[in-house]
This record gives sequence, C-alpha cells and structure tokens, in this order.
Amino acid sequence: MTTINDVAKAAGVSTATVSRVINQSPNVMPDTIAKVEAVMQQMGYQVKGNRRLTINQGHDTLGLIVSRFNSPFYGLLTQGVEKIARKHQRKVIVASGDYDATCEEEAIQFMLNKGCRNIVIHSKAMSDDALIRHAEQLPGFIVVNRHVPAIASQCVWLDNSEGTYKATQHLIELGHTRIAYLSCEMEVDDKFDRFDGYRRALEEAGIDVNPDWIEEVPFGEPGGALAATNLLNKGLPVTAMVAFNDFYAAAAMQVFKEHGVAIPEQLSIVGFDDVLPQCYFSPKLTTIRSPIESMAINAARLSLEGTDSPLSRIFHPLLIKRDSAMAPQPA
Repeated sequence: MTTINDVAKAAGVSTATVSRVINQSPNVMPDTIAKVEAVMQQMGYQVKGNRRLTINQGHDTLGLIVSRFNSPFYGLLTQGVEKIARKHQRKVIVASGDYDATCEEEAIQFMLNKGCRNIVIHSKAMSDDALIRHAEQLPGFIVVNRHVPAIASQCVWLDNSEGTYKATQHLIELGHTRIAYLSCEMEVDDKFDRFDGYRRALEEAGIDVNPDWIEEVPFGEPGGALAATNLLNKGLPVTAMVAFNDFYAAAAMQVFKEHGVAIPEQLSIVGFDDVLPQCYFSPKLTTIRSPIESMAINAARLSLEGTDSPLSRIFHPLLIKRDSAMAPQPA
C-alpha cells in the first residue's frame, strides 16, 4: 500500500507538504499542489476519512487560456477545444492572457485554484522556462500555436516560417522582385519565424532584403493602416506585399484603395491565417491558411487523452490562391 512517505519521496517534497495538500492548506503553492496530486494519482494513494483532494473539484473541466477574446482566430481555437471537451463530458473554463506574461501566469493559477489540471494555453508572452516549469508539473498542460523544444510532446504548433516562405515564393513565381513585408512590433515567436520565411524565399531567389520595405507596426488593424500609409509616403516602391496576418492585410488594402492603388494590378497582397470571411476583402485575399481549429482539437486531445498519443504536433500551412495577387504589370 502506498504511504504518505512514498508520495513525498516521489514528488520530491516533505511529508508535511503532502499533508498540507491533502488537508487543502492555503499555504502551498498551486504548482506544488498539482505535482503532489499528480503523484498521488499515479501511485494510487488513497485519501482516508473525510479529507479530499482539490483535484476532485476540477475533474470535469478543461482550462483554456487564449491571448485575446476579440478575434475570429481565437474563436476557432476555442471552438476546437470545446468540441473535444464536450466529447469527454468536460466544461471549458476560459481566461485571457492578454499577451502579457503576468496575466498568463495569473490565468494559470486561476485554473489551478479551481482544481483544473488539464489546461490548453495559447501563450505568446511567458518565457520558455516558465512554460517548461508548468508542463513538467502538469501532464495535462498543453501549449498550442507555439513550439518549445524542451517540451515538444506537450506542444502543438504551426510551421510559421514555411507559411511566409510559401507566400513570398508565390509572389516571386508571379514575377515580383520588389516585395514588402508587413510585420508586428510585438516580440512574439510568430514575428521572428514569419520574417525568417520571407527572408529565406528572397535570398533563395537572389533578391536582397531591403530594410526600407519592412514595416513593423502595432498589433491589430490600425497597424495595417499605418503600414500602408508609410509605404505610400515612400512612394510605394514595391509591387507586392506579404502581411503578418489577414487583419493587417484587410486594413492595408482599404488604405491603398482609398489612395487609388489598384489591387492586384498595382500591388499584390498575400495575407496569413485565413480566418476572416472573404466578404471583408475586395478582391478576395490570397493568403496562408493556419489550421488553428485542428491544432486546438489535437491540443485538447493531448491534454485529456495523454501525451503518449501519436497525434500530430506540427501542422503545415497551405497557400490559398484567390484574387489579390497577380503578375506585375508593365509600367
């Protein structure tokens, strides 16, 4: 029979700490509670008498932490997680990390304090070390849309570099050599990976990266409008543009059209994500499809069914050809 001493040794804590976890003492860190409870489950430790583990309070929930609520991208992410939660008869608890490390950590602690031990997190602000710490203590902790090599089995991610490589390569194949890149100011992994794909495609084609054609602007639709304005102020020295996401592309297209720039006759544009309805665009947007709902489904399954599953962790983007890109026209 497993004893409290066995649990303490396996969890790397004192017997007093295990006792405090069993008796729901408020003087134990949530991460320690999660670790001790996980060991108790694995070892089959039985709690005697009227005492109960906090893990029993959240066994019917699945936690989801998204970066923002006001985006179709996160709506699709939530939809994917909710589909799996329903199949497992779980209720989804949702919190926002707001692209802030402190907010993301607080959201995790909120889930843990509710007894939720299965968490899918879309984290763009926390450090790799912080995510590794949580993943090591919580087998059901899954990071979606980000690759942390040390915990790859608990991550589901998109090859972002491949996406912008395909977008840029498509424009090059159409005959464009003067290609702008619309990036974001926010220091997130997507930013660096997507720029890498743009750079690689240009370099492989023997085209120099021109820093003056790269616009780093605030996150969100206003950033797209600002980037378009900046390029117009420079005399629009390019014939094509790759946008960090579809929101940027939509806002930029509106500004260009307001200033008489015909798309795609004068400027070809390729977006990224493919989450906005095409009624937002005229002409319809050529873009890179990010299968975020499928990624969310796999993340939720890994959280609830275990990371030994052969489910795909890495997803590959697709180029969706529509009407916003064509060969450059003769001057």
